[in-house]
This record gives sequence, structure tokens and C-alpha cells, in this order.
Amino acid sequence: MELIGKILAGRYEIIEKIGEGGMAYVFKARDSLLNRYVAVKVLKEEYSKDEVFVKRFRTEAQSAASLIHPNIVSVFDVGEDKGISFIVMELLESKTLKDYIQSKGALSSEITLKIAAQIASALEAAHKAHIVHRDIKPQNIILNQNLVAKVTDFGIAKVANATSATITSFGKTMGSVHYFSPEHAKGGYTDAKSDLYSLGVVMYEMATGKLPFDAESAVSVALKHIQEEPVPPKEINPEVSTALNQIILKAMEKSTATRYQTATEMLTDISIALSKPTTSLVARPQSSIEAGDTQVIPILNDVDDENLVPNVRTRQTNSRSAYIPSPKEAKAIEEEKNNENTDKKKKPMSKKTKIIIAVFAVLIIVVGALSGYFISKIVNNGKEEEVEIPNLVGKDYDTIKEELEAKGFTIYQNSEDWNSEYEEGKIFNQNPVAGTKTKNKIIQVDVSKGTRLVKVTNIEGKNIKVARYELENTLGFIVEEEQEKSDTVAAGLVISQDYKDVERPYGSVIKLKVSSGDGKKEVVMPNVVGKNINDAKKQLEDSKLVVEIEYDEDEGKTNGTVLSQSYPQNSVLKEGDLVKLTVNRRVISKPITVEGIPEGTSRNDIVVSVSVDGGVSNTYSFSYDNEKGQISFTVSGYEKYSYTVTISGSLFNSGGASF
Repeated sequence: MELIGKILAGRYEIIEKIGEGGMAYVFKARDSLLNRYVAVKVLKEEYSKDEVFVKRFRTEAQSAASLIHPNIVSVFDVGEDKGISFIVMELLESKTLKDYIQSKGALSSEITLKIAAQIASALEAAHKAHIVHRDIKPQNIILNQNLVAKVTDFGIAKVANATSATITSFGKTMGSVHYFSPEHAKGGYTDAKSDLYSLGVVMYEMATGKLPFDAESAVSVALKHIQEEPVPPKEINPEVSTALNQIILKAMEKSTATRYQTATEMLTDISIALSKPTTSLVARPQSSIEAGDTQVIPILNDVDDENLVPNVRTRQTNSRSAYIPSPKEAKAIEEEKNNENTDKKKKPMSKKTKIIIAVFAVLIIVVGALSGYFISKIVNNGKEEEVEIPNLVGKDYDTIKEELEAKGFTIYQNSEDWNSEYEEGKIFNQNPVAGTKTKNKIIQVDVSKGTRLVKVTNIEGKNIKVARYELENTLGFIVEEEQEKSDTVAAGLVISQDYKDVERPYGSVIKLKVSSGDGKKEVVMPNVVGKNINDAKKQLEDSKLVVEIEYDEDEGKTNGTVLSQSYPQNSVLKEGDLVKLTVNRRVISKPITVEGIPEGTSRNDIVVSVSVDGGVSNTYSFSYDNEKGQISFTVSGYEKYSYTVTISGSLFNSGGASF
């Protein structure tokens, strides 16, 4: 498919091919209307000829275009031009997550979780819009230099499933089978939970640098997804955090009932895992129980502890205050049971007796505690004096720690964090605060790591919402924006930024100039094909569009008929935009005969002058029949003609008409 140099829909100039997938080519193109570079995905010819496929392609692409999220590649337009179906998307000149994993190997747990959080956030937005991706894999995740992730190919994979939903068609989807959910591999019903399984596989690959299942054939890989349990990531890479290990395994549950049910649920665990990596988040069930399966429920009649809660999913008992007796206690319990068996008539201790014993026990504990308190007061009276806590903020931690510990203080570091006000190693916070009177000489301090520098991403040309998210939420800057009119940059896009591709302090201000548009009104392009050029030109000029006319020949159309227009019907233009119309203009020849030439008139006395299409009159050659007293000549042109015949300098005949 040779498209380089061609213009799709009168707007997208194809510059170069930048990628190819199983069913489409991707080109870099220039959007002449908005003066920006975009990515154009074009369906391969074998798919473009399938009407059902093309229809579903458009429907899904239009749905994907409705998704506006910082971690989803924006879809700008969907269309068709002379049988070529295409999608116009945001152009990202970055690498894929697959490239990143192959170059770095296993990623740290923190980076894995941060990238996964962005992907899960994108899936959360898509699932809420009732769009299932169905082809989540590292090749479909784009990363920029600051590890901001963007998910691409939304909706396309769902269309592809129409031809690759079973194991027998895996030959066409070899690149995706490693990330299929078990239900996808079986050709069954897939939903949002299938995307979460695929994300679990992607996280597995990020955390270990390896795929959970691999084999020589696609079918073998699919069967492993269906039948085998993955080796826990932590066994492959001991550096994988406990929480991340559990999240991956839960996301990759074979049963959809025990897997994460929503992306929101998964995001919650990822957030906890980032702040508390050693936390145990989820317990994997011993057996998968689908909705409707028979379940064994423990008999609760003899269970008196309200803290023992049976879990119907895992068939285990979760105890919030479980008690395990010592061997000695266990022996005593066994003896007591034996005594009960030999003396069944012996009455148990009455309820009243139990209450009396409990009251006495409480009294003994209270008296003991009070005695200890007063004895401590007597012993320590006069031995500990109150001291005033000194001001440590701004002091060097290592130096002041040594000085104060020599005076009997205990100084320990509570945290180490970035702080632009204090140099590295300086204390920026303390507890208790300076001036506090206390007998306790323990002081907690927070120590500065210095100013945190972050590289500012180049976000020029991006939507301001996406730019804000990237600069503020991802990189930690403060954005200030200024509106500015622009004839070349569409409204809502960033025109310029005061800093880019340089390091700036975390939390500093980045100023952006944002386009407010050119102030021109929008014009919806009408269909003028088939109309006379005069009528078409008036209609367009009344809408304040500029018309440029080109000509072509069509034997089946009358002259002056509009054959084509540079923008398709319903395109959104601006006042003052140039519209090119191609008008039919073919040469028409018309024979003319003038009779009644006086007998004996010499040929040299006859002059024929002709003007074609309003041009200058020119002398025409003619044939002269002296016997019949007539002359003949042929006029050729596009619209109209006029002629004069003079004999010996005097007007003899004149005429004219349209061709």
C-alpha cells in the first residue's frame, strides 16, 4: 500500500511509514487544517475489502475517540477516502513498554507499580465507558522519557477478535497470545476482567523480565494460560515486593470470580503497595469457586468466638484473635476433656461464680497498676529535671546528633525527604518543637535530601488537560497557563512553555501559553459536487470561505459542473479557509455557416473575426463556396463565442452563442 505523499480526506498528508501491525499500517502525517503532526493508522487492504470488518472498525474507533484520559493515546478522527479506512491519533515519538523491558530487564517494584497504576487508570476510564481493550500488552503501551504511560489501540483489538477468537486462529495473533486471559484463550466471553488478567501478565513481565508462560507454539502457550499456575514472581526475582507479588497473582487468577473485579479495585491495592511494599494485601484462594458452584460451609453451632469468620471464597477461617495453646496448656486441656468424659454428671461452674472470679481478677490488676505508678513516682522524685528542647531546624544532622547525644539526648532520624529550603543533610523538622519543656530527652528529626530536580517534559502541542496531568500529577510541578490567540495552533493546545527538556526543582512553576484559537467562526463544509461553479462559488463565499478553481475534463458532465471539492461534506473549517473546487472544462467545437455572400465577391474581400470565452477577437480561417455563396468555419472553446463577417470592410453578418 503506497501512500507516501498522498493526502487523505483532503487534509492528512502522509509523510512516512513508522509502524506496522497485524491488520494496519501506521504513518506519520501532517494535519494541514490544524498544522500539526499526527499518526494515521490505515487498515490493510485485505481488511478494507471486508464490509463487516470495516463497519465494526469504524464503530469501535469512534467509541475509542470518546475516551479522553492522560494515559490513553488520543483519537482525533476516523474516516474513509477512496476505500481506505483510517484512524487519526496523537503522534507519540517514544518507545514502547516492550522496548523498555528488553533494554532494562526486570524493573524495580516501585517502577512496575507506577507504570501499572497508569495502565489501570486508563482501563478504569475505558471500562466505565463500556469499552474493553482485549489486547493489553507491552507493545501497546507507549512510554515517554519520564515513564508516563499511554495505552494505544483502544477498541481495535475488539474488532480483531472477530477473526481471532479461537485457538485455531492464533497464527494471526502470535504477538498477543502470551497476554491472553484463560477465557480469551478458550474463545469464550471476555470482559473488563480479561483486561485485568492481561495487565497482570504485563506486570509479571515488568517485575521479572520474563513471561509467565512460553512455549514453541501459540496453542501451547494458550493451554498453559488455561491449565497451569504461574511461578510466583518473587521466586524468579527475590527483589519483588510482597505486595506486588500478591497483586500480580490475584490479577492472574484463572477464575474470573477470584480475580480483581474492577480496575478501581486493582488501583486501590497498587496504591497501598506503593506506600507499604511489605504489606500483605491479598490471600490467594486455595480453590477457585465460580458463582453458583456448591460450597462447603463450616458448622458454626459449637463456635462461640465472634472473631472466627469463615470465608466462603477460600473455605478458610479468618481469626482476628486466634489463640494457639502451649504444649503444657494443650495437655491440661486434654486432661480436662478426659475428666469430663469420665464424670459427665459433674456440674459446670455457674455463671454467678464466673462473674465473681472475673471481678476479683480486675481488682487485682487495677491495684497492681496503681501501686506501680506511685512507687515509680516516689523512686524518681527529684532525680529527673525538666529540660528545654533546643532548636535543631537548619542544623547539620550528623554534627548536632553527636553534640546532643554527648549531653544525654537521644536523636533519631524519623525520615529523609526532598526539601528545597534546606540543603542536603540539614534538619528541616523536629518533634518535640524547640522550647518544649520535658524530662524525656528523645527528639525525632526529619532530614533534607536537598532540592529534588525533575526534568521538564516537552508538552508543546498537547491538550492542556493532558499537559497539566503530566506536569502536575506525574512530575510534581505547578502549572500556570496564559491564553493566547493563534492562527496555527488549535484551541486548547499548548503553544509554548518557559522551560522544557531541562531540570527544574520539584514543585516549581512552569508557565504555559495555551491557544484560545484564532477567533474565527467554524464553518461546516457543504456538498457542492454536481452544482454549477457559479452557484457553488457563491454558496461557499457567502460562508466566508475562499474558493480556488481547478479544471479537469469529464465527457459525461456539462461544462461548469463541480467535479470534486478539497474537503468532504461535514468537515469543520474556519472562516477564511481555502477550498479548492475541481470544475469540468472540456473543449467543444461548433461548425458555423454564413450564407448569402454576394455573387462575384472575392475571397480576399471576406474577413472572419471570432472571440472565444470573452477573449480578444482573432481572425479565423474559413472555406468559401463561391457557387453557393457561403462560407464555413469551426469555433472551439468552453463556454461561449461570438463572430463577425465583413466584406470589403463593411459588416455583413455577426452572431454568437454558448457551446
